[in-house]
Amino acid sequence: MSKNILAAVYERHGNPADVLHVESRPWPTPAADEAIVKMRAAPINPADLNQIEGKYPIRSELPAIPGFEGAGIVVDLGAKVTSVAAGVLVILPHNVGTWRDAVAVKADQLVAVPTGIEPLHAAMLKINPMTAWRLLHDYVQLQKGDWLIQNAANSAAGRAVIQIAHELGYKTINVVRRAELTEELRTQGGDIVVVDGENL
Repeated sequence: MSKNILAAVYERHGNPADVLHVESRPWPTPAADEAIVKMRAAPINPADLNQIEGKYPIRSELPAIPGFEGAGIVVDLGAKVTSVAAGVLVILPHNVGTWRDAVAVKADQLVAVPTGIEPLHAAMLKINPMTAWRLLHDYVQLQKGDWLIQNAANSAAGRAVIQIAHELGYKTINVVRRAELTEELRTQGGDIVVVDGENL
């Protein structure tokens, strides 16, 4: 195993293209209650970019490693860890800085991923699908056959709303800005897809 990892780091807030750089850091060593996770996938979300720019409500102590979500394989365990096993694909807790090769994380904060889910998909399960789930459950009690309308339907959260609503039996009207997205969103389960404009 490599004795070093590479990590994206920023020491000040600003345009990510200007303030991010790659650093070599020592391979992490787990504390007794930690697991070492070798990263397999970490998405770039708008919230990640906002945090680097200093526009996100929660600011990490600088210097910081960005990355709100990600998935990886457990490769090492602290002496007291019993909640997860080596070799398991896991989702990492929020805001641990996933844009690096490997990270030490409290083992009881890791979520094991069911077999059959690819790391790329697992890495994106926490933010947008959970946002969609809460949008569909926390504000109105929807019943099968009920209709809902959303704008920005082609965003990651919007696509998750379409797919979850479809599975729950809700009907969706989805507003997009570009006509070329209509068929794609229909194939993902959108019942009606309309293009935003003056007559909408």
